[in-house]
Amino acid sequence: MTSRPTARGRAAAAGSPRAVLVVFAVSGFVMGQTLARVPAVRDQVGASQAELGLALVGGGLGAVLAMPFTARLVDRWGTRRVVTVALALGCLGWGSVGLAPTVWALGLQLLLAGAAVGIWDVAMNIEAAEVERRRGRTWMPYFHAAFSAGTVLGAALAGVAAWVGVGTGQIPVLALLALVAGQLGVRPFLGVTPPPEGEPDPPAQAAAPGAEGPGTGRGPGRGVTPVELVIGLVALGAALAEGAAGDWLALLLVDVHRAPEAVGAATFTAFGLTMFLGRLAGGRAIERWGRIAVVRAGALLTVAGILLLTVAPELPVPLALAGGLLWGLGIAATFPACMSAAAEVPGRGSRAIGTVATIAYGAFLFGAPLIGLLAEQFGLARALWTVVAFLVLMALLSRSLRPGPAVAAPRPAQLETQ
Repeated sequence: MTSRPTARGRAAAAGSPRAVLVVFAVSGFVMGQTLARVPAVRDQVGASQAELGLALVGGGLGAVLAMPFTARLVDRWGTRRVVTVALALGCLGWGSVGLAPTVWALGLQLLLAGAAVGIWDVAMNIEAAEVERRRGRTWMPYFHAAFSAGTVLGAALAGVAAWVGVGTGQIPVLALLALVAGQLGVRPFLGVTPPPEGEPDPPAQAAAPGAEGPGTGRGPGRGVTPVELVIGLVALGAALAEGAAGDWLALLLVDVHRAPEAVGAATFTAFGLTMFLGRLAGGRAIERWGRIAVVRAGALLTVAGILLLTVAPELPVPLALAGGLLWGLGIAATFPACMSAAAEVPGRGSRAIGTVATIAYGAFLFGAPLIGLLAEQFGLARALWTVVAFLVLMALLSRSLRPGPAVAAPRPAQLETQ
C-alpha cells in the first residue's frame, strides 16, 4: 500500500528556490568583494592596464575551457555534488586573488578560479532551470537577482574596507565566509540526474519537446543548434557589458576621472544595486512585455549609462552613480532571459544551457584584454565604447529569445543518492 505524498514531500520534489537563491547570492558576493578591489590588486602586483587586462583573461579562459564539460559532470554526479565541489574551489580561487604576488601569478590564479566558477555557474543554472520548470513560473530573474544582491553586498563591504584603509587581505577572509554559507545553501539541491541509459523518457516530456528537464542532457543529436548559437551571442553581449563593469568601472573612476578608490567601489556598488533591482522586476516585466522588448529596452539604458560615464568631461559623484545605475539596470534581465530561453531549446536540456553559457563567457575571454589593449592606445573611456557596439548587436539578435513550447507538467526525476 502506497501513501499519498505529503505537501512537504511535493514541495521538496519541486525543488527549493531558497537554496538556489542562496547559492546564486554566494557566487555574486565572492566575485563582487574581489572585483571591487581591482585597483588595489593592480597596485599590489604592479600591473599596467594592458598587463591587468591579460591577467583578467585568465578567469574567462578557465571558465570557457571548463564549461563544455559541466553538463556531463551533472549527468554523472548531479547538480548538488557538482556545485558543492565547484563552489568550494571557486571561493578559494577568488580568495587567492588577494594574495597574488605578481601579475603572472594573478593570471594563473584567475585561470584556476575561472574553471571552478564556470562549472559552478552552469551547474547552478541547470538546477535553477529545473526548479523553474517544476514550479511552473518565471524564477530565473529572481535567482540572478540574488547573484546581484550578493555582488552589491560584497562590493559594499569591499568599499568600506578601502575607505578605512584595509588592504587586500579582506579578499581571502570574506571568501572563506562565502564558502561556509555556500556549503550550507547547496545541501537542499535536487541533485537531478538523467534517467538511466535505455530508460525511456516520461510521456509528458515526449509530448512537449521544449520542456526537457535541464538535468537530462539528452536529445536529438550532440551538436550545437543554430538557435543556441544566436542565444549565446545575445548572452555574450550581456556578459561583456557585465564583465566590463566588473573589470573596468572602478578603474574608470579612479584613473580617468581621478576619483578616490572608495568612489570607484561605490559606483560599482550602484551598478550591482540596479542589477539586483532590475532582476527583481525582470520576472514580471518579461511576463508582461516579453523577453525581446525587455532586452532591447535594457540595451538602450546600458548604452546611456556607458556614454554618460565615458563622454562627460567632468564627472561629479552623483553623475558617476547615475551612470553606474543605468549601466546595471539596463543589462539586468538579459542573461537570465537567455538561460530560460536556452532551457526551452527542444531536446537539448542541460547541454543548451552549457553551450549558451560557454559562448557568453567568451566575453570574459576576449573582453578584458581587448579593452585593456585599446585603453593603452586610445584611453579607457574610448575603449569601453566597444561594449556599446556589442550591445547594439545584442539588441538586433534578441528575437532568438522568443519563448518556446509550453512547459510540461513536472516529471519524475532521478535523484542522486544522499
